[in-house]
Amino acid sequence: MLGGGGWCEGCLEEERVALSRLKPFFPFLDSTFGGPRGLDYFSYPVQKKESSIDCCKWERVECNPTTGRLTHLFLNFTGQFDVVLFEDYSKKKWYLNASLFLPFEELQYLSLSGNYIAGCVADQGFERFPSRLKKLEIFDLSSNYFNDSILTLISELSSLKSLNLEGNQLTLLNLTNGIKMLSKLNNLETLNLSRNNLRNNILSQLHDFTSLKSLNLQGCGLEGIINLLEFNTLTNLMELYLDDNGIEGIESSFQEKGELRLNKLEVLGLAGNQFTNTIFTSLAALPNLKSLNLGFNKLKGAIDVKDLNALSNLEELVLTVNGVTELVPSQELRLMNLKVLLMVGNPLDNSILATFGRFLNLKTLYFGVTQLNESIDITEMDGLKNLEDLGMSCYPDNDCKISLQSLNLFSSLKFLHLDGFDIKETRIHSHSQNEWQNLTNLEELVLLDSSLPFNFIGILPSLKQLYMDNCYLDDSLFMQDTFKLKNLETLRVSGTFLGNNFLKRIGAMPSLKILSLDYYGLDGTLHSQDDHFSPVNNFLQNFGTMLSLKFLRLSSCGLNDTLQSQGFCGLTNLRALDMRNNHLTGNLPECISNFTSLESLDLSSNHFFGEVSVFESLTSLKELRLSDNYFQIPSSLGPFFNLSELTQFYADNNTIHVESQMQALVPRFQLTEISLSCCGDVGQFPQFLYHQRNLQFVRFSNLNLRGEFPNWLLQNNTNLQSLNLANNSLLGSFELPFLPHTGLSSLDISKNFFHGKLPTEIGAKLPSLSYLNMSKNHFHGSIPASIGDMNSLRYLDLSDNQLSGGLPEHLTMGCSSLTSLILSNNRLQGQMFSSKFNLTNLWKLRLDGNHFSGKIPDSLSNCSQLSTLDVSNNELVGGIPRWMENMSSLSTLDLSNNEISGKIPKWMGSMSSLEEIVMARNHLEGPFPEEFCLLNLHLKLLDLSVNNISGHIPSCFSPLLISQVHLSRNKLQGPLTNAFRYSTILVTLDLSNNHLTGKIPNWIGNLSQLSYLLLNNNHFEGGIPVQLCNLDHLSLIDLSNNNLSGTIPSCLKITTWNEIYDEYARYVADFEIAQSMPKSPPSSSSFSMDQPIEFTSKNMSYSYKGRVLTYLSGIDLSCNKLTGEIPREVNNFRNIYALNLSHNSLIGSIPLSFSDLKQIESLDLSHNNLSGTIPPQLVGLYSLSYFSVAYNNLSGSTPVFTAQFATFEESSYVGNPLLCGKPLPKNCSTSGQSPSSLTKGSTDKGLIDMTAFYASFVASYVVVILSIASVLYINPYWRQAWFYHVGEISRCCYYFLEDHILPKRFHCGN
Repeated sequence: MLGGGGWCEGCLEEERVALSRLKPFFPFLDSTFGGPRGLDYFSYPVQKKESSIDCCKWERVECNPTTGRLTHLFLNFTGQFDVVLFEDYSKKKWYLNASLFLPFEELQYLSLSGNYIAGCVADQGFERFPSRLKKLEIFDLSSNYFNDSILTLISELSSLKSLNLEGNQLTLLNLTNGIKMLSKLNNLETLNLSRNNLRNNILSQLHDFTSLKSLNLQGCGLEGIINLLEFNTLTNLMELYLDDNGIEGIESSFQEKGELRLNKLEVLGLAGNQFTNTIFTSLAALPNLKSLNLGFNKLKGAIDVKDLNALSNLEELVLTVNGVTELVPSQELRLMNLKVLLMVGNPLDNSILATFGRFLNLKTLYFGVTQLNESIDITEMDGLKNLEDLGMSCYPDNDCKISLQSLNLFSSLKFLHLDGFDIKETRIHSHSQNEWQNLTNLEELVLLDSSLPFNFIGILPSLKQLYMDNCYLDDSLFMQDTFKLKNLETLRVSGTFLGNNFLKRIGAMPSLKILSLDYYGLDGTLHSQDDHFSPVNNFLQNFGTMLSLKFLRLSSCGLNDTLQSQGFCGLTNLRALDMRNNHLTGNLPECISNFTSLESLDLSSNHFFGEVSVFESLTSLKELRLSDNYFQIPSSLGPFFNLSELTQFYADNNTIHVESQMQALVPRFQLTEISLSCCGDVGQFPQFLYHQRNLQFVRFSNLNLRGEFPNWLLQNNTNLQSLNLANNSLLGSFELPFLPHTGLSSLDISKNFFHGKLPTEIGAKLPSLSYLNMSKNHFHGSIPASIGDMNSLRYLDLSDNQLSGGLPEHLTMGCSSLTSLILSNNRLQGQMFSSKFNLTNLWKLRLDGNHFSGKIPDSLSNCSQLSTLDVSNNELVGGIPRWMENMSSLSTLDLSNNEISGKIPKWMGSMSSLEEIVMARNHLEGPFPEEFCLLNLHLKLLDLSVNNISGHIPSCFSPLLISQVHLSRNKLQGPLTNAFRYSTILVTLDLSNNHLTGKIPNWIGNLSQLSYLLLNNNHFEGGIPVQLCNLDHLSLIDLSNNNLSGTIPSCLKITTWNEIYDEYARYVADFEIAQSMPKSPPSSSSFSMDQPIEFTSKNMSYSYKGRVLTYLSGIDLSCNKLTGEIPREVNNFRNIYALNLSHNSLIGSIPLSFSDLKQIESLDLSHNNLSGTIPPQLVGLYSLSYFSVAYNNLSGSTPVFTAQFATFEESSYVGNPLLCGKPLPKNCSTSGQSPSSLTKGSTDKGLIDMTAFYASFVASYVVVILSIASVLYINPYWRQAWFYHVGEISRCCYYFLEDHILPKRFHCGN
């Protein structure tokens, strides 16, 4: 706007040029202040370009109507809006060229608040103002980074009447050039130095500010005893604010000498200090005081009103949030001018009401909270005839009740606030409404956590504002009453149910402008059977009479069905409509195209579908939110091209498509925010993006975008702050724009196909980044050292690439603000960190999946806030460093798959924040630390598998929140006594491949959430506990290779994890609430599928993890001493994937019901004593890929050699002499062996003399052995090498046999 032509005569050319020069430093200079988005008063402001070409008509500019010269300039908070959380604003500091303001010679008001200014350019500072800006009276420099040097620059601005330096970095330690320099400002009346670290030395430097009328020293670090004589020279002082310090008292010696001369002081702020009841005596020397704030101090007990009598002119008294229990009445009450009394947050009881009644001129009274109970008789305050504003709060558990009839005492009441009250009357009868005529002046009613008859609201004809939050309103029979809310302008209801037709019952509200219903809870039960409309439209049809309505919010109200035209279509004057988070469906009604005044529309999180052409005529629209619906949205945004006012567009999670005929038009809108993520295939970047110049926030993720990185988008949009292009199909090298982009603070290009090296100059080109995610691409080469120049960077993720080399030292020193560093799954190598390390603010560090070597660096000991440390899958050596004991915030520790050795330190048990310990596949040894029992309250995951840990598992180790235990392939021994007995949300218990003994404990049946139970390859004995039948969530049971005996329980149940996950999540949430623990759903850290589980299937041992594991189910009871028959019941594991009962002593026949296991892929019943025939129905198991019934006593024919069974070889049936049919050589059509089947060796000795053969073989073997022994005896070097290689080969063979061969046959005791 500033750079273009076409200026009208209202803006002088000289000042127009001056404004254009300010624009690069104050980007929103030519934008409106903005306002809340729609009805969301807690959202960020919306900046919008000014429509007028006359700068004198802008919101941020005021001009003299006669001369046309600029007089007021509001540049507060005109910097770039920060969209990234945890932004370190101090990194945005810059220096101002103040000479740019010199052309504004008639400037009277200048605000530069909130712009990160740290000072001025040398010789171009505020010291140049006095020569040109001689009319400047109000100067606001608050919320910047100015230090004491600013005082010299502004000390000659003699015209100043008001100076605001709040929230800077002033210290005033230099007494020569300190605040005294400003005493030359003889016209200065208002000085604000609050929120600076000034300490008590500021008091002695204020003596010469004799013209001051208002002084603000809030939050300046004042402490101890303050002597008011320090302000004695400020005889014109009318307002003094000393709030939010550490002041303990006020020196009162001046009272005896009568020296205090603050006779004009009317306002004194002392809130947020350490004052006690003695403060009232110290204030007696301030007789003209009108306002006194003592809130948030240490006042306690009873306060005698006579202590306040000296303050006879007092009009406002604030005592909120103290320990005051009562106000003791005084016979000579002199506070007759008191108009405002605020006592909320004190432990008052009912007796206080009579005291309040003596302050006859009170207009505002707020009190509560803790000791008020039962019935509140406010008739004791009947003397408050002038009361206009009344607020009463009561703790809900106190069951406070109040009579509405008593409120009629206050005929002047305009504002009523009730919090936590139960109104006694169940109903106000219509014939008694004349009894309430004294409340006819009530304009605002606020009800929080209260209950009352709703028809009470109908007898308040002057009511303008009505707020109800979490209330219960009895609306029984009130349709008989007449509501006269003709003046109601605002109605806000949250968490309060009134019924679908309450608007119809209320009647006309012709003045209503704002209607907001949040969490209102509409349902389909509150309309009569005669209604022809659905519940939502029966509700919405009542809007037809609300022609004045401007803002309508119906979020999270349970609205369903479609939007019909009746009622709703009459709201054409709406400026904001918010219907998010409902269940509305269908196409939008055509009438919505008539809502031409609409500026904000939010329909997100519904079920709308269809085209979006209905929005084409909404030319006033500034904000449009359509996310989480089923709209068909063209990627070109063609239907919105005519919306010239549109600045924000959100349409995530709809169907994004490419139009068959692309529009060649240029859009009229200039967006500041756009979000289009999921779902669609949009191809190249939409053409409208090439015409945008004001973008600040862009998210185009999950759209299968193709092409190269859009560096043109950064070049065209200098205010761009956040760019998210994650999960697309972008490729090519990552090319940055030619010029640096200093505004970009967040960049996400993860999950694409970018390749090549990272730009070496990335730190110089994007210096302001605080969030950078380039993970899951194909980048290679080294990490650029220039990243260390991004001193605002807080989150860096370069994981899942092909980066090599080490970590640049400049990065570890320069990125001091970094909280998350994720470099997983690359090819990085060398030492992790050098001694030069400054990443002390790290919360999360993930360096897993690289080739780092050496020890865990000691430099990490300075990261006191570290919560996650993952250095797994590297080549680290050494032990677990002792400094970890001091990492009080560490919750996740993953050292797995390294070469770490030594014992597990006992001091790890004192790391109370630990939730996940993963140290699998290392060389840890020694006993399982008993000190781990101290982690029972918080530990959620323990993985120490594949180490050399020995000893018993302590009986006291039973973490309440643990979901996964992996201790397989260690040397643990002894029985399972009470370990894990109380771990009731345990999902995975893997103790396989140890030396555990004894019986499987019966209490295992109490682990109701157990899904994966692996106790194989131990020495357990006894029977399979029938208590396992209590476990409804079991997915895998592996008890193989033990000494278990007895029968197989017929009641075992098997399911898959994905079927019961939601139930588990609810169970954990309820459990944590019951235990009064912080709620952490299992989808986060409490359960994941990242830890592998080994299970034997199809005669091979496989490792399962991730999503595959959620669909896996199986039973392996092989290699035990089980007897009896195979249970016939299979309904409890109909979806089983693998079943292995081999190498036992099972008898009986193969159950016919096995033919119902349609999902089974592996079935092994070999090496038992089964008899009978193989059920021919098994050929219907089309998923079966491994099948063995070898070495049993089966008879009859094998299943038909077809489908899956045509793939099984003879080995599947061998060892059953009475079986016949394919693939066995025995044909079922013959009764015995044919002569041709006999070997010739049975009738003929053959051609070889076997005796001579055996003798020569043995002789040769002996000669070879003796020769090798002789050589090894003579040459010691060869001997040493020989034994070394033999040992290595033996070890490899052992593990190969254990993992692959022994589980098949030879590892069984049968």
